Amino acid sequence: MPSTGHPSFARRLLIAALLMSCIVAVTSRGETPAPLSREAVTGHIRTGIARLNDTYWSPTLGIWLDRPGDDVRGHYEGRRNPPWWPSANAVEMLIDFMGATGSSEYEAAIASLYELQKDPRTRRARMVAELQRRKQWSEADEKAWQRELQKAAEAPAPRTGYYSDFQNEYLDDSGWWGIAWLKMYDRTKAAKYLTTAKTIHAHMAGNWKPEKGGGVVWCEDADKQRPNAITNSLFLILSSRLYTTTHEPEYLGWAEKTLEWFNARALYDGTAIVDAPGHRGDYWSYNQGTFIAGLTALYQATGRTEYLDQAVKIADSVLHRSGLVLPTGVLVEKIGTGGDARLFKGICVRGFAQLSDVLRAQKVHADTAAEIDRCIRSSVESLLQHSVAADGLFGAEWHPEARDRSANFNTQVSALAALVSMAGEGGRGLKDGAPHR
Repeated sequence: MPSTGHPSFARRLLIAALLMSCIVAVTSRGETPAPLSREAVTGHIRTGIARLNDTYWSPTLGIWLDRPGDDVRGHYEGRRNPPWWPSANAVEMLIDFMGATGSSEYEAAIASLYELQKDPRTRRARMVAELQRRKQWSEADEKAWQRELQKAAEAPAPRTGYYSDFQNEYLDDSGWWGIAWLKMYDRTKAAKYLTTAKTIHAHMAGNWKPEKGGGVVWCEDADKQRPNAITNSLFLILSSRLYTTTHEPEYLGWAEKTLEWFNARALYDGTAIVDAPGHRGDYWSYNQGTFIAGLTALYQATGRTEYLDQAVKIADSVLHRSGLVLPTGVLVEKIGTGGDARLFKGICVRGFAQLSDVLRAQKVHADTAAEIDRCIRSSVESLLQHSVAADGLFGAEWHPEARDRSANFNTQVSALAALVSMAGEGGRGLKDGAPHR
């Protein structure tokens, strides 16, 4: 995703440093910092997106890679790969940012990503062509490539549509992409995005397993066919939003069925959402945000206040009893920040923000909306003060006492999702509270 229109990296770091100086440091616990301005927050976001793309974007492949540099050879040899479901979250973050700012600056790059990644099997040919262009292609490579093509030609035809339209064996991966492309459809009204979202929904619905106790299973592999919270929260969001978009009754039916499964399996244990049926106290932040977002989406689809009330009940307990929110209001990942978990907090903030926006629009549960906004504001202020590395990337943890100062693709997308939520519809205490349009 090219960062055209952005200043040089050195200048961006200077801009980031100047913007950082706008933040009043919190000198003691409980002190309220001066509110950020919308201009400062959007500046941090644009600088952060540029840094994400400069570090991880592969122009050859039209998607980010999981380590710095456009290492096409590494990807060809299987040592580098797109961070698949995190990339879906990056796309959603960019769409949300454009919505918050009234811009269209990333739309063309997202459209290109869609076309290039719709069938990832075509990446092999693109990689070969690029390696040849770079003169990184040997006679041995060519012989191996011809054998690969011959083997593919002789192999049985793959399952129709599989590994296309952003589907794979991991149903949660598919769900993230379905939500992102449905947002892109709502933004552009391009029918291809709605078609992909519907295709992914059918893929997930086909993996609802009554013999496993119901719910969409996490993975199609025989040894991984277990339903869990994240997969079914994503299915709840996607089903509810597809109903809102299409008014086709089957989507509402799936949403209500999924919520019934959640309640019957007691995935909300009175304190927070656990990771899977039978689990106790394994509170990951993203499970909270996605389920709350699912209930919010179901309320928006139906207008039934019990769904909003349930979301508020869960949000209140997460904020005050789960251990995921410090007394200062800063969000933490208390179980650990390794691997995928480095992206979880930004996803949680996104779900919180969606609920808060609806509560404020409906003028209900004002106390909960205020608590959510405090958590988002405190988390953003803290990450800007304490979680920016020398290279400009955001780190894994956002609170002052953080032990994990590492940064990667996931930590950058997580922080950007939180920043975008801060800049979104409600303003959350920004000095210029109205979105720029």
